[in-house]
Amino acid sequence: MRSSIRYIIFPGLIALVIFYLTCIVDVDSIPVPKKVFQYDKLVHFGMFFALSAAVYIDYYLKHKGKPNGYKWLVFGLVIPVIYGGLIEVAQENFFSRSGDWYDFIADAMGSMSATIIALFYVYVKPKQ
Repeated sequence: MRSSIRYIIFPGLIALVIFYLTCIVDVDSIPVPKKVFQYDKLVHFGMFFALSAAVYIDYYLKHKGKPNGYKWLVFGLVIPVIYGGLIEVAQENFFSRSGDWYDFIADAMGSMSATIIALFYVYVKPKQ
């Protein structure tokens, strides 16, 4: 049990930071560059890419380089995408922010990009 906790600390911290940044921080206090198109979506993409990548790396290390493919995908892709959807619902209903389908799509694309890289690294990369 103790060794399993070590592998959820970093992804858990990232998930908490995502919740804080997307739900707690006031929208008006976030500096936004004027010339960057859809900067907000890029940030959502990056946050969920980081979350999924952290899950994949920690799960990979916990299982000593031989992760169970289905569980790996559930923890690294399905749960972060559901988490992103729940955050958008929470923003719409409980916080002074508005939920956005495009934010959810950016969240999902970030997680999917991390998934593609992780799958390539484990299953396609030439073994040395």
